[in-house]
Amino acid sequence: MSARLLPAPLTKGGRVGVVTVSAPEPAAHPDVFDRGLDRLRSRGYEPVIASHATSRDGYRAGSETQLMEDFHAFLADPGIDAVVCAGGGRSANRLLRGLDYELIAEHPKPIVGVSDPSLLLNAITARTGLITFHGPAVLWDFGAEEPPAATGDHFAAVLAGDAGAARIDAPLTWARTGTARGHLVAGCLSSLRCLLGTVWEPDWNGAVLAWEDAFKPVEQLDQALTHFRDRGVLDQIAGMVVGDLVSCEPSGGVSAHEMVMDLCAEYDFPVAFGLPFGHTPLKHTLPVGAEALLDSDAARLTITSPWTTQGGEKR
Repeated sequence: MSARLLPAPLTKGGRVGVVTVSAPEPAAHPDVFDRGLDRLRSRGYEPVIASHATSRDGYRAGSETQLMEDFHAFLADPGIDAVVCAGGGRSANRLLRGLDYELIAEHPKPIVGVSDPSLLLNAITARTGLITFHGPAVLWDFGAEEPPAATGDHFAAVLAGDAGAARIDAPLTWARTGTARGHLVAGCLSSLRCLLGTVWEPDWNGAVLAWEDAFKPVEQLDQALTHFRDRGVLDQIAGMVVGDLVSCEPSGGVSAHEMVMDLCAEYDFPVAFGLPFGHTPLKHTLPVGAEALLDSDAARLTITSPWTTQGGEKR
């Protein structure tokens, strides 16, 4: 990973560029999208909608060029303070080779996404060193009928660089105890898998890997995690924390917990389950690329390095 690059914090009054990088979800669910924009406004932000954020082009919101131009325009615009993804999908990796990573590094801003866009977050961090943020989407989180207030509260605290947000207080279940320190790689497992073997692959050496997924049977998660093992990822990481696996049902009577620990049996890094992030309504915002401490004695995940240019002091 490149040397760490910190974005400026996002505070109330900040202008938030809203982009769609994959599925045309705002076009399919305009009422939910509008509700999400209203919730951002109620929290003191000014959302600015990208040119193609509400468009539809088959199963994507636009062509690769159109979606990249939206993204680049917000990065280059000094009047935009952060970029937040509208929703998810399955084709965000189409943008990987066309992103202007030099432009991203020259204009370090908070970039937030979840699900499919999590691969872009980790690719950007790997190529530029910029801390990115695995956090709520405009549609499915801010636009939910009754979103947990804690989701928006933690988003606001983390992006403002509030040092108090460094402690991720969640009731983790420890499958294997221990302590792990390293930079944080966080995302949807099936999306992160798209980066394996590419020039955008994260630096796994000494990493704390936080992963989650949704709507997949355990045997499909097994296939994905085995790919990580056979790529050598599990030989390199310092620790693993698994998020809430939404609607990931057992296969052949085998639970996700059993599958993960079977694949991790030959390693000795700590493994925890139950971190609320990703597809679950109650979610924490995680700074990808920041230093993290996974500690079973303290029973928590803690971010231990700054993640914005102000606040987020080392703990």
